[in-house]
Amino acid sequence: MCRCGEPLLFAIRQFFPRILFRAFLFELILIIAITAIALAQDASTGAVRGIVLDAQGAVITNADIVAIRVSAGVRYHSATDSAGRFTLDLLPPGEYSARAEADGMSPEISPVIRVEVGASAQLTFKLKVAGPKETITVSEAPREETNPSSVSALVNEQEIQDLPLNGRRYTDLLLLSPGVTQDPRGLTSGSNGDLSYGGIRGYNTSYLMDGLDNNNGFYAQAMGRYRAPYQFSDEFIQEFRVQSSGYGAESSRAGGAVVNVVTKSGTNHWHGSTFYRLRDSELGGAAPPFVGFNPRNEQHQFGATLGGPIQRSKTFLFAGYDQHIFNVPAVIEFDNGQTSVTPLPGLYPTPGDYEVCNPAIGGSACDEAIVAGCPPPSLGAPPCVPANLSPAATQLSTMGGMFHGKLLGQTGFVKLDRVLSPHQYLTARLSASRSYGENNVFFDPGTPISFDSISANGQEDVSTESGSLSLLSGFSPRLTSHLRVQFSRDLEQQFPNTYGTQASVYNWMEDFGHSSTMPHVTSEHRLQLAETLSWTHGRHQWKFGADGMMTWDYDYYPSLFGGEYFFDNIDVDPFTFVPEPSNPGGLELTPLRAYAHTIMPSWNWDAGTWTGPPANVARYYEQYFGNPVSHPNSNDYAAFIQDTARLTPHFSLSLGVRYDLQTFSKIGMVSNPLWPQVGKMPLNLTNFAPRAGIGYSFGNSERPVMVRAGFGIFFTRIPQAYQTAVIDYNGLSDNAIYLDNTNYNQSQVFPTYPNAAVNCPRDRSRAPYRSRGNNMRPAKWPLLNRDSRHPACSKLALVWNGNWLEDSPVPCLTCSFTA
Repeated sequence: MCRCGEPLLFAIRQFFPRILFRAFLFELILIIAITAIALAQDASTGAVRGIVLDAQGAVITNADIVAIRVSAGVRYHSATDSAGRFTLDLLPPGEYSARAEADGMSPEISPVIRVEVGASAQLTFKLKVAGPKETITVSEAPREETNPSSVSALVNEQEIQDLPLNGRRYTDLLLLSPGVTQDPRGLTSGSNGDLSYGGIRGYNTSYLMDGLDNNNGFYAQAMGRYRAPYQFSDEFIQEFRVQSSGYGAESSRAGGAVVNVVTKSGTNHWHGSTFYRLRDSELGGAAPPFVGFNPRNEQHQFGATLGGPIQRSKTFLFAGYDQHIFNVPAVIEFDNGQTSVTPLPGLYPTPGDYEVCNPAIGGSACDEAIVAGCPPPSLGAPPCVPANLSPAATQLSTMGGMFHGKLLGQTGFVKLDRVLSPHQYLTARLSASRSYGENNVFFDPGTPISFDSISANGQEDVSTESGSLSLLSGFSPRLTSHLRVQFSRDLEQQFPNTYGTQASVYNWMEDFGHSSTMPHVTSEHRLQLAETLSWTHGRHQWKFGADGMMTWDYDYYPSLFGGEYFFDNIDVDPFTFVPEPSNPGGLELTPLRAYAHTIMPSWNWDAGTWTGPPANVARYYEQYFGNPVSHPNSNDYAAFIQDTARLTPHFSLSLGVRYDLQTFSKIGMVSNPLWPQVGKMPLNLTNFAPRAGIGYSFGNSERPVMVRAGFGIFFTRIPQAYQTAVIDYNGLSDNAIYLDNTNYNQSQVFPTYPNAAVNCPRDRSRAPYRSRGNNMRPAKWPLLNRDSRHPACSKLALVWNGNWLEDSPVPCLTCSFTA
């Protein structure tokens, strides 16, 4: 595992004096001691910052600032400092109206401003001396924020509602962000799969829901992964921001991008919505590409939401339900693009799938009857196979064609917001989703074509639930706390349509008879506790945070415990059909012909009929053994400190550092004496990640030109799927059989199709195995280098945007570098 940021990290440590590094370390330890929790990611909120001046431009101290959330009437308080500045931090996104008051001055109300997730709005109040009658004036519009910020893009509620989506998965809208591409892993024609930012693998993207982790730690994807149509309905999402580079120390666990999602809340007015969407191929839709016909498919999606005040300006409710039904048939094709098998006859010296019967030749090599079907009577013996037996091509053809496929998904959401006091705001959220289907393990709603047989498909059940509490507290006008706790679980179960032995006929069809990946059960439970403190002091805006996350995983994966036969080209004796090494006198069988002779009777010379035993001419056989159950538990701890200072009205500087630590459970870890590093996961204690950013504006205040730059080092988690590989494959408790039927020694123990070499139980116990001499070999030995470290990336970004001409906006110019 490489550290892509090692060269830049080394340069940074050489550049900073040791005393500065130690000062950061001391400060970090102090923060951890104060907060007593670990890792903060509070980019789910926004802020309002500004200054209060009098008519002559002098600052006004101790002015009262009140921001009112327009939809709910909730008030947030602050006050100006000795420099006339104020900050309202950790605000829920939405529309606000702000009011400034000072003794002897007429109060002023700002226009309605929009506070966005992960961003801040800037206000300037200019108060006049109060006359005989108090008057209220409206201030100028908010001006451009000059605080350093990341390279990011916002998708708001209007865009989520209006932009077309096939399947209503809100994460598909991430493709609107600059620098995002599709990661091939998990990609189908109906789903974007993992999303890659800046060329970094998709598993480096982190998803946050209301400031809390919404990732599956085992697979390193969003909760629910891409097995279910979606975890959250579009109707539940207020907005989300994609930060792809240069984000501050409060964000972590991502080398690519951080996606901050904010869910909707109730308001002071009851409102609701309902919808029904239908896609039906019989309404005139075009046939899917590469399919010769238009199979009947239907998609139904419907749901409703309701929100409003339980107690006006005090308690708010928002709830919703969404259901989606997919009836998309699976069109199974063979490798040649057809839905049936058409064998090709052999023409000497070119081998074919069968030999045409010729009375002058005769012999068992005349196998047209058992491969393609009975030859015309005029061609002579051998005669047809019994009427109750179908030739091999006919049997394989039954696996092609159109089959039923169905997916049912449901998602529910409820959120309660409560104003506990003028300085405390409590939010409780509960969300759940469930999807179940038939033949949906290999399911692509965008195209019905599949090259895996239905027997290798199965049923999948995915359940995700999360419950969270969030407490926003204003201890003083300059000190704000955001405490969050969440418990979530992500459960996935897959069960095959058939149990038995898997088989593959090269050039025709792979994976039939059974699935090599099922049954499979992966369950993950996670508890997270996070705290962020925001403190304003003079020109400085400090943020301190810490977070702890405990993850419990259970993985049951009996991969290839049933064994698999591979039918490939093989040379046999032309009379006995015994496999033998390639030689000029042998008979070469194609994969289809070898499969036919293995599943069909042979020619009985004495009886003159097809009543002889089948041949055993599969080319290869493979089977795994070991413990199918693992518990790759992991804990994450971290803390951060960040200071954002407005040094001048046009120049801001941000400096921060965070520390990340991931620990791994030793349950099931076994070290191999031959390779001491086998059975071990890395423990990195030096994951310090400095962050720095600057923001500068020039030009007039109405149309400023903004320049932002940032640099940082970003550590990502190690997916627990890697930990499972280290647990399961240590060279001691895991083994595999791999047999070649053309090898004489191995052919002596080669099993007879369709029987398994060893009958492994499909329950959650260890699969036994018997020694077969040199036929046994270690399956896998995952080995992490003794100097292995967590993946780390260094990022440097430069952003330029603004309006040069009065009515000619200049698009944002972004230059970023990732190592």
